[in-house]
Amino acid sequence: MDKKGASRLDPADLRRRAEELLRGKPAALSVLPPEEAGRLLHELQVHQIELEMQNDELRKAQLELEASGVKYFDLYNMAPVGYFTVSEKGLILEANLRAAQLLGVGRNRLVKQPLTRYIVQEDQDIYYLHRKRLLETGARQVSELRMCRRDDSRFWAQLETGAVQDGEDSPPVCRTMVSDITARHQTEEALANFSKELEKRVDERTAELLTSNKLMKKMLDEGKRAEEKLTKSRERLRNLSGRLQSLLEEERTRISREIHDELGQALAAIKLELSLIRRSLVSSGLGEQVAKVQEIERDVIRIIRTVRKISTELRPGILDELGVAAAIEWMAKDFKNRTGIGCKVSIQGVDKISDNDRATAIFRIVQEALTNVMRHAAASQVNVSLKKEDHTLIVEVTDNGIGIIEGRIIDSKSFGLIGIRERVLLLGGNAEISGKPGEGTVVRVILPVGEGAKLDT
Repeated sequence: MDKKGASRLDPADLRRRAEELLRGKPAALSVLPPEEAGRLLHELQVHQIELEMQNDELRKAQLELEASGVKYFDLYNMAPVGYFTVSEKGLILEANLRAAQLLGVGRNRLVKQPLTRYIVQEDQDIYYLHRKRLLETGARQVSELRMCRRDDSRFWAQLETGAVQDGEDSPPVCRTMVSDITARHQTEEALANFSKELEKRVDERTAELLTSNKLMKKMLDEGKRAEEKLTKSRERLRNLSGRLQSLLEEERTRISREIHDELGQALAAIKLELSLIRRSLVSSGLGEQVAKVQEIERDVIRIIRTVRKISTELRPGILDELGVAAAIEWMAKDFKNRTGIGCKVSIQGVDKISDNDRATAIFRIVQEALTNVMRHAAASQVNVSLKKEDHTLIVEVTDNGIGIIEGRIIDSKSFGLIGIRERVLLLGGNAEISGKPGEGTVVRVILPVGEGAKLDT
């Protein structure tokens, strides 16, 4: 109920109206019997209580209506979009704060102004059709047009309008929601221009591609021929690499043996001679000379150890004498002693490999992997495994270091990883190198066991 309706039910007004109705009527209460008068008094009291209860209900309804009005005011005026109430003749009856801000006009100055006054002249027809379709169909209408502010600046607006009727006899009015879509419209316009430019460039590029198609076809034919030559060249290079590795291992073996047999024996003989000289000097009582000989003897011992180390690194004799399994265990122990990094070895089903190339390749792969761990991994533990599954040998070197990034795996400067791959490819195998930062690195090699690669298990 509105405030006007509530005023009609005011108690003072009701009493005044009742007294006017009662005035002029005869007071017939005196002729009523006592019983009838008592019953009538009871009815009047009950009716009075009912009226008081109705009055309380009306008061509550009035308070709720006032609260709803406050809420409506907040929702309507504080809305992020503009709202207009427009009469059947197109005049603004009401506008919220956002609508006034969009047009740069005070709310009181918008009332009774035609909404078309704030629509760009060129877009008046759009608004006319917008209202015409709304009034004909009754369905909500949405249109986009340009509006102008008080300072004559323009903006793109989206109008969404619905027709409502406040009462049965009142004419319909339009509720119009206005949103500023200038940014969106500018973006769409920029995209449209970009699309046109892109189409133009595509057409130009297509023409260029058509022009160069014949040349490309010729280049492809030449590329195929070059690829065939490159494939053959790679095969020759790989064979040459394999031959060089074989020669390198043979040369390492020869040098290792010469160092061990000739230089090692010569140093051992020198050590023996120095020992005899030291004893002779001791027996002669030449103490000063004995100290010098002892110093030289210690130097010779250090040289002998260095020679043995060089000989072993060139080609460990244990690889040829006891096989790859024993050589890997020796290498792991030596790695742990030199670096302080824990190194655990697991060998399953493999003792010696009669194929010398595969045995050497496996040893060098493990050696290169451990070298990379020592230089780059910052690990505290390495696990090396060698096992046979069906007709394949599987070698794995796993560490718990900082991990390897993808770029390092495929880097052309990672010569150690390249060497591992080349060795594996020469033997028809596959090498997988993987790792994640902070989760370590895994080098996994799978080698086929064919004829000439029999295993002694």
